[in-house]
Amino acid sequence: MMGAEIAALMGFFGLTGAFALVGTVLAAWMAWRIVEKAGLPGWTGLGAILLTLTGIGSIVPLVLLWVFAFMRWPRDEAPAGAATPGFAPAGRPAGGPNPPTPAALAAPAMALADRRGWQLTGALASGGVVALAIDGTSGTYVLTGAPSAQASDLSVPDPSVGQPHARLLTAGTRLGLEDLGSPGGTFIDGARLLPEHGPRDISGARAIRLGSVDLALSRT
Repeated sequence: MMGAEIAALMGFFGLTGAFALVGTVLAAWMAWRIVEKAGLPGWTGLGAILLTLTGIGSIVPLVLLWVFAFMRWPRDEAPAGAATPGFAPAGRPAGGPNPPTPAALAAPAMALADRRGWQLTGALASGGVVALAIDGTSGTYVLTGAPSAQASDLSVPDPSVGQPHARLLTAGTRLGLEDLGSPGGTFIDGARLLPEHGPRDISGARAIRLGSVDLALSRT
């Protein structure tokens, strides 16, 4: 690439020198003609020619230097993204190793399992308060009006509640309710639940009624 540039430069200088020589001869001839028409002595014409030659000899190199200093060279057309010699790309010291590639962003962690339990709270006709916790340790809980006989029994001590009355079933974050044929009846948000309906999902319910006892369902 440099050889082609040098050859082009030499050719340009040769062509420019030829034009400069022709221009110098014409300038000297015109200077002599001007002095002759003005009727000046011969030495004046010779001085005019010398001044013309000296002026052109000074101007031509300056013009050439100007042209070559500001002309566009092929190496000025650097490819896009190429680094300038002597300078490193932004963010990396000159001559230093490539910076480490940032680690890929880790996948978001899985959502924690919902370990909250359920709670049924309500007021009894006797003036007492009942609060039943369903923590999910057992898959099945029995709602009964009798005192709790087993760990999975949830007692609602009211005469309107059967013995047993209904069954609660847990499955992950879901809670189901099944009526066991109690005379007082089982209701989900006001709708009657019959034994033939089987278990019903009450995860989104707000109120459960066993006989005449209203219980509010909430998460704990």
